[in-house]
Amino acid sequence: MKFARKAMVAACLVAAAGPVFANAYSTATFGNLTVTLIDLNVDDGIAASISFLPNPTKFTDGAAIRGEVETWREQGSFVDLHDEKMNKSAAWGSANISGGAQTETASMWASVNASADGHGFASLNLTGSALSTPGHLSYFNGAANVPGANLRNFTLSANTQVVFSVNGSLSVSTNPGSYPGELRNELAFARLGLQVSGEGLDGNVLVDQHEQTLSVGYPGDLIPSGGSDSWSGMISSSFSNLSAESAGGGFWAYGGIEGVSLMTAVPEPETYGMLLGGLGLIGAVARRRRRAVA
Repeated sequence: MKFARKAMVAACLVAAAGPVFANAYSTATFGNLTVTLIDLNVDDGIAASISFLPNPTKFTDGAAIRGEVETWREQGSFVDLHDEKMNKSAAWGSANISGGAQTETASMWASVNASADGHGFASLNLTGSALSTPGHLSYFNGAANVPGANLRNFTLSANTQVVFSVNGSLSVSTNPGSYPGELRNELAFARLGLQVSGEGLDGNVLVDQHEQTLSVGYPGDLIPSGGSDSWSGMISSSFSNLSAESAGGGFWAYGGIEGVSLMTAVPEPETYGMLLGGLGLIGAVARRRRRAVA
């Protein structure tokens, strides 16, 4: 009986105090993309060079950003979706693009700024948030790609290595605090990546891809708590043309973010009443048993 009474008291206290909750935040940022050429044979009489195809002024798939945010309200199950989407693209090296989407409890924003030389980009940025709100599911995702699809094609001179490099930073966090309701899921995720490919001596495509990712969160029924992580540094990918002829290749830079916070509604007042009533009933039964023993 003592165990049952303690369990009921604990249930009341948990319901009254409410669990830990967390807002989810993610950011991903690239700085200026640099292109470095290395002459692998200075005695072959061929100067190291690279050319990008097609003509940058005619290449309409230079960059793309997209995103989506959602808010679901709890009505027995999570329904009544409020969904907002964003999708934009720009020509290569000639335009800056930015945009975002927002609902009652979630938001995201993305941008790509063109570089002056038309070979890459000056910056790429993504940020998003999913706010913990009782009776709501909040969700965001976003992506930024340069080019927008496929690869940015180039032609590399013989006996030449090309290195694409860019400084980047990532941050993810879920901020804890007391709030009524029951947190069921939380996640903050971010990534940055760079891929370079080219034709090898045997005719096969060589791919050099490097990616950095971060993630914090507590899915499902695990005990929720806050967390954060961050990273900053350089990401580089390269292709070496070891042949005596020019070779084709391509590169692609990308970033992505995602976050979610799912919290059930605050218990109704009658729920507390039932718990307290049950506790009182247990006490009454215990008193009767003590009197019967006496």
